Amino acid sequence: MPDVMIGIRRAHPAAFAAESDATATLFIEARRAMLPGLRVVHSEAHTRRWMREIVFPRHSVWLADVAGEIVGFAARDGAWLAHLYVKTGRTGRGIGGRLLDVILAEAAPVTPVLRLYTFARNAGARRFYERRGFVEVATGDGSGNEEGEPDVRYERPTRG
Repeated sequence: MPDVMIGIRRAHPAAFAAESDATATLFIEARRAMLPGLRVVHSEAHTRRWMREIVFPRHSVWLADVAGEIVGFAARDGAWLAHLYVKTGRTGRGIGGRLLDVILAEAAPVTPVLRLYTFARNAGARRFYERRGFVEVATGDGSGNEEGEPDVRYERPTRG
């Protein structure tokens, strides 16, 4: 069932420290829950710093907010959907779809195709993207990511 009070908004530059910290917590917890046994390559402190100093200032970051709580986020870097995560316990409510719609609309004037990687064993993410028109275009053996995890590259037109 969709969350009726969900808001989708850009991250606020004046609030990057607090918002990036909450987003890093969501990122860490979602990865732990969705991908048990995934190799952890960075400490929580490093992940928080990366979110605050790299992701938020250098990517287009959109947040899903319910009553002041960040329950999802998406980050785009040019033609790449770099991140799309929904808080554990909030999946299946339309949050990820709404974030993806905003990213696709924002990307349309910039690139004809939106690209992303997901881990091959992340069946939930793969179903999510495939239902939304993404097509598998390449697979990797894990040598191209820090986690050493086999991955899949998807693409879809930004319009239509």
